[in-house]
Amino acid sequence: MSGSSAAKTIQQTIIDEANLEAKKILREAEMEAKKIREEALANSRASLAGWAERQRQMAQGIGDRIVGKARNDAHMRVLDTKAQLIDNAFTEARKRFQKERTSAQYKTFLKNLIISAGIQIGGSDIVVKTRKEDQAIVSELKGLASAISKGAGQSAKVTRAKKPMDMLGGVFVENKDGNITVDYRIDTLLERVAQQRRNDIAQTLFPLEKAAEPASE
Repeated sequence: MSGSSAAKTIQQTIIDEANLEAKKILREAEMEAKKIREEALANSRASLAGWAERQRQMAQGIGDRIVGKARNDAHMRVLDTKAQLIDNAFTEARKRFQKERTSAQYKTFLKNLIISAGIQIGGSDIVVKTRKEDQAIVSELKGLASAISKGAGQSAKVTRAKKPMDMLGGVFVENKDGNITVDYRIDTLLERVAQQRRNDIAQTLFPLEKAAEPASE
């Protein structure tokens, strides 16, 4: 082989090896690029899934809060309506009582209140306070002292207070010293009923709810 042919052979070998190395590097680069693309795609999908889940949870939370607030608002409106209806019932009771203050039954009602209060105080000197319009009625009532004396077990004297009280009706009774009192004013009696019997009144006004309650085991 001539020197020229040998040189060409060496050059070709170098070129071929360079091409092989280049192809190898290219394949490795393509594989690395593919790996990077796949990882990037997987990461992007994971990120997208995570973002979507966060958005779903956020939307769920917002939805739950909206629904919860709506339910709470509705519940409060129902409670407010019930409370208003119960208050209306007592308002109507006051109105009806006002109409009955001129009846004969009202005079008997006042007499029974005074006797009951006098017995609770224990007899002795009893002072009866009423609204201005009822003062004359108290003055006309007969048998108060004897009934209180019999019930209390000691003699009683009943006096009508000169100064009237601002009240819907009924009586406010006290002993002579004013340290023992019995409050039978209609305003007070209705308020006591409102506090003690409000649940019963609610069940009367809303009987379907009572029927819907599960039976206790």
